[in-house]
Amino acid sequence: MIVAAAIAEYLAKRGCTHAFGVVGGANLALFSEIAKKMQVVSVHHEQAASLSALYYYKTCGRIAPVLVTAGGGSANAITGVVEAYMDSIPLLVLSGNEMSKWFSRPHSRSIGFQGFDPTEAVSWCTKLAISVEKVSDALLDLDMCWQDAFEHRQGAVWLDIPQDIATSEDV
Repeated sequence: MIVAAAIAEYLAKRGCTHAFGVVGGANLALFSEIAKKMQVVSVHHEQAASLSALYYYKTCGRIAPVLVTAGGGSANAITGVVEAYMDSIPLLVLSGNEMSKWFSRPHSRSIGFQGFDPTEAVSWCTKLAISVEKVSDALLDLDMCWQDAFEHRQGAVWLDIPQDIATSEDV
């Protein structure tokens, strides 16, 4: 089973029935696998995805993951994350990103084609923001995010998943 499928299974077992997002090259595997387990509502903008998931929780009391891609896709989702932070609403953002090999190389403006580290950008308005570094840590990182979203004062969490990790076998 690939990491993206294991993530989708994890979320379905915790009661997720819906997700909101915009598909892109860096989150294609994750988007596809989650769509097999729950209804994915494709929106026209990542800001709409994060705000929709936020209001879905306010209405239904269940997390609906936010699915965004690398670069500007991740940056666009920050509005909903800030609102979740202000209102203490649990929100789970799953961002796809460039291949993990690009993270260890020096870069000037972007990682790979158009990636960046969104965890740095959202660290001030999330309870936890993690970039998955190893296949073996993917589900542990997801579980930490899930638990943290609900502990004490609730809030947004962010899990960034490089493409090559999302499509790797043997979780």
